[in-house]
Amino acid sequence: MKNILKVLILCISFYHLSAQIAKIPFELVDDLMYVKVKINDNSKENVFVFDTGATADLLDSSIAKKLGLKPNYKQKTTGAGGTKSYDVILSQKLSLNNSITVDNTHLVLSDLSRIIRRSGKNFDGIIGYSLLKNHVTQIDYDNHEILVYNKIDDLSTDGYKPISFKFGNGIPIPQFDIDITLRNSESFTGKVFFDSGAGLTMLMNSPFAASNEIGNKVKKRLISKSENLHGESTSEKIAIKSMNIGGYQLSEMPINIAHDKNGVSSYENYLGILGGAVISKFNVILDYNTSTLYLKPNKNYTKPFDFPMSGISLIKTEDDKTIIDRVEKTSDAYKKGIRKGDELLSVNNDSSGNIQNYRAYLKQKNGTVDLIYSSIKGQPKTSTIKLERLL
Repeated sequence: MKNILKVLILCISFYHLSAQIAKIPFELVDDLMYVKVKINDNSKENVFVFDTGATADLLDSSIAKKLGLKPNYKQKTTGAGGTKSYDVILSQKLSLNNSITVDNTHLVLSDLSRIIRRSGKNFDGIIGYSLLKNHVTQIDYDNHEILVYNKIDDLSTDGYKPISFKFGNGIPIPQFDIDITLRNSESFTGKVFFDSGAGLTMLMNSPFAASNEIGNKVKKRLISKSENLHGESTSEKIAIKSMNIGGYQLSEMPINIAHDKNGVSSYENYLGILGGAVISKFNVILDYNTSTLYLKPNKNYTKPFDFPMSGISLIKTEDDKTIIDRVEKTSDAYKKGIRKGDELLSVNNDSSGNIQNYRAYLKQKNGTVDLIYSSIKGQPKTSTIKLERLL
């Protein structure tokens, strides 16, 4: 009997392995997934962001030029910050990990340099819907793998909670309701876009915030700036008490409130955009055929969310300098004289220029960091600043 059970287990394991049509490793940086992609028949791999919020495949215009790819026409595209016209290249091929290919996809061209400078991570394009629409996709954040199947019966959903979604307003991004609770214990329910490529917890849409007078119901707010395909966006960062997604309760976190008057974040009847900082706390299965996504908490589920601690925002320049892009006036850094435009030379004796490392130092809880920086006037200075929650 034991031998029969062993054979059955092996057969089931082999079935799921054979039903899996691709395994795509990804690098996780600041809650965003980066995958290796080959364009057409090129042997060199390019780095793409894998993004559930990407309705079209996108390629950096400088990479297209290097590959000799020329646009066929222009198309208007709507994103978080508005609508813009882009050059489009027809009928291209994208291959991931030599195991799955997206044929006849159209590549939207855009200059990604601004986004790269703010993120500090180089990448060449964005891929999402073209892969998701024809397959069942499992995102395993625990093992940094994307597993691709033909149908939902080909994998186990044990331990996952199903959530039905819709593609509203003709936008093929999963949309469903979640609940949030402010610190004053007032709760709100609304529809969100499931966008793993948004590098935040949640961006509340401007009409939702205005109609519910969210700004008048919070005690502290910070100004935040971000880059999207349409340019720079300004938002307010606040703290909320909790968030409920399909019965999963997440504890206090910072969220952003959009100021946009155009684009997806200006849509009425939406709570906002659910981003990678929340999504990456779950292992996810996406089945576009049945309009169902499945969530299961992963090893990061109980890890507290990062709150603003230093009040310093960083950006890279074209010549790879690390520049202080903003300093919150209530922070110790501002009180010590650090200002926008100063060049950051070292953090805790780390002069590598690695912006991810610098940000990690600056968001440590209730400590201090030693900074060496050069002021706008070119005068090198040193300063030790306190790190404390600003929200």
